[in-house]
Amino acid sequence: MHKSLSANLDFLRSVAVLLVITQHLCRRMHVECIAWAPTTSLGLFGVLLFFVHTSLVLMYSMERSGLHGALLLRDFFIRRIFRVYPLSILAIAAALALHLESDVNGIAGLSYGHLPGKVSILSQVFLVQNLVHAKSIVNVLWSLPFEVQMYLFLPFLFAWVRGKRVFWSLLALWTVSLLAAWAQPRVAVLDRASLLTYVPCFLPGIIAFVTPRIPILSSYLWPLFIFGLVVVFTINPVMPMGSALCLVLGLFIPYFGEIQTKAIRTISNRIATYSYGIYISHQFCIWFALGVLAARPVWLRVGVLSTSLMVLPIILYHGIEKPMIRTGIRLASRWRGKAAATPAIAA
Repeated sequence: MHKSLSANLDFLRSVAVLLVITQHLCRRMHVECIAWAPTTSLGLFGVLLFFVHTSLVLMYSMERSGLHGALLLRDFFIRRIFRVYPLSILAIAAALALHLESDVNGIAGLSYGHLPGKVSILSQVFLVQNLVHAKSIVNVLWSLPFEVQMYLFLPFLFAWVRGKRVFWSLLALWTVSLLAAWAQPRVAVLDRASLLTYVPCFLPGIIAFVTPRIPILSSYLWPLFIFGLVVVFTINPVMPMGSALCLVLGLFIPYFGEIQTKAIRTISNRIATYSYGIYISHQFCIWFALGVLAARPVWLRVGVLSTSLMVLPIILYHGIEKPMIRTGIRLASRWRGKAAATPAIAA
């Protein structure tokens, strides 16, 4: 990732994951609206922000690698597999071991339920539940199949835009993707192509990548801009509005100066670092504090919830996520080394 953008993108990722947590806390406590805003809109828009952030960050990652062709593909997919799957599989295993299921018995979020069938379990292990129309055991996992499936296209999009002036072509592609997203639920043959719904939210990250960085807007406006997008979505929380706001975000990212306030930079960086663990684990924290401990005093439930939301993602990051990321990097580097040695051996 470009250093000049890291603080702003950390802030964006932090807001995204906090929106998701806010939705699930509110739903568990039966809070349907905050002022005019339906709480369900918060988590959805948080995920859409994640999609923009992910595609942009991965464009920078591939640019940084300096790789091309088959080496780029191999490096990219190895790293992503070790980045995404370990925690998602752990979440599924934990839910199965504890006999937990999402949104059953009239309870929002995790609660005791029946074990799903083998097809459902396998589809979630491989993160393809959207292709078989299986309900996610841990409902935050619903977004991961779309990320994983978009990974299949990102390296090719990167190869297409790399070093080229394709802004207007990407804008045209975004328009086409918006039409495809509209058609997806209406055309029977596209029934299993639900990824099309979210392509207009991934492409703005690529648009931001190809747009020259010209920081003409004050960094103080960046948080206001992000919160403004959130407010607009809560007023009209439908996917076409979400797609349009993602495009606005992608168009404006390159024009903001980087956040300089040390406290915001530090807090955003910490939340962003542990964000995947937060995203995967927070529903377990909510289930335990507000479900298992439901009969306990409020002060205990609040204390357990607050502590677990902070501590568990740190444990997951340092115990599983970071080691798996390093394993992916080592494995990808080893493959690169073998590929580079092959011509020499042949010669």
